[in-house]
Amino acid sequence: MILRIFSSRTFTILSCSSILLLAACSKSENNQTIVPPTTYATLQLRFSNYAGNAPLQRNTGVYTNAAGETYTITRFLYYLSNFQLVDTAGRITTLPQRYFLVDDAVDSTKTLLLDSVPAGRYKAIKWLIGVDSARNVSGVQAGALAPENGMFWTWNSGYIMAKLEGTSPAATTALKDFQLHVGGFKAPYNALKTVTLDLPANVTVAAGAQPKVSFRADAAKWLNTPNVISFAATSIVMAAGPDALKIAANYQQMFTVTTVAN
Repeated sequence: MILRIFSSRTFTILSCSSILLLAACSKSENNQTIVPPTTYATLQLRFSNYAGNAPLQRNTGVYTNAAGETYTITRFLYYLSNFQLVDTAGRITTLPQRYFLVDDAVDSTKTLLLDSVPAGRYKAIKWLIGVDSARNVSGVQAGALAPENGMFWTWNSGYIMAKLEGTSPAATTALKDFQLHVGGFKAPYNALKTVTLDLPANVTVAAGAQPKVSFRADAAKWLNTPNVISFAATSIVMAAGPDALKIAANYQQMFTVTTVAN
């Protein structure tokens, strides 16, 4: 008799435990946090090339560098890649890898479209001037990185990060031309430079929106600060080295934000 009572109580306890366990499971499932999928959208970047305070006029504009030498610009190109955005909480988002070649002679290259950008509000932007080391050792490639763009040193197996060409009475070449081709991704002559710019207003990336951020690139910065580049001393740069590093340190300062349009 006692055994049957004990068995009955045991059955009751087990049954209650099972019920409590099921209830707990049910409660856990009902309270489960569901993380909504990330929404992705696009962000447009627009670049206007300047020489000092005026829009760049290739072939016709006459400018003066910090060394007091006059010059005219005939070609102006630069690579932009490795884009990152900083949101209003200070978190950095690295965007899918894209490589853009901005050529002042080709207007369509001055508008960049970043896709797969997580929706959010961003207060700063970062990018690399040039082509990162991984792509520099990947051989000949296509698109913006195609060798026919004239930005690849076949003899040096690497990319020209940025290029400024023109003429100056102070140049020491026979044709009075200068060619500043900046490259190099290996120490001690790594010319890759990162640009970080705070935005004057937060940019909002969202589905259905068309936010745009406009920038100014000042070609005159190549020659002036922190290193004064004189054409009488430096007319030709065609390889990685100390001269390329000085110019890269200068053009790292050439970008400014002009407007943010949400």
